[in-house]
Amino acid sequence: MSLKNESIVNDEGKNMKQITCAQCKSKILPPNMGTYVSEPELELASFKTENAGQLEKLNEFFRVEDMFDFDNLGFTNTIDNLKFLSCADCNLGPIGYHDLNTKLSFIALSRVQFID
Repeated sequence: MSLKNESIVNDEGKNMKQITCAQCKSKILPPNMGTYVSEPELELASFKTENAGQLEKLNEFFRVEDMFDFDNLGFTNTIDNLKFLSCADCNLGPIGYHDLNTKLSFIALSRVQFID
């Protein structure tokens, strides 16, 4: 999903819509809690069955300043000071990552859905 295709960001660069899990529709992040960023580029493991085990380069994220801003989120294993994020209800992931150095979390736009 690209910002060019859908209006999901307000004038301040915040998510205008509720962010939900792409699979089970569980609420992940309320509106106005994430800030759109187009970097850093990061490779995350694909969770699509046909691409299992492959890495996907992603560079569109919502940055979340405080991990307590999330509605429903799981944190997985730590690799190189990154904790990968997943849906707490269905375990779909990784949908983003949490940087242990900066304490910032990043939700990949292409790994979630947006509802009004």
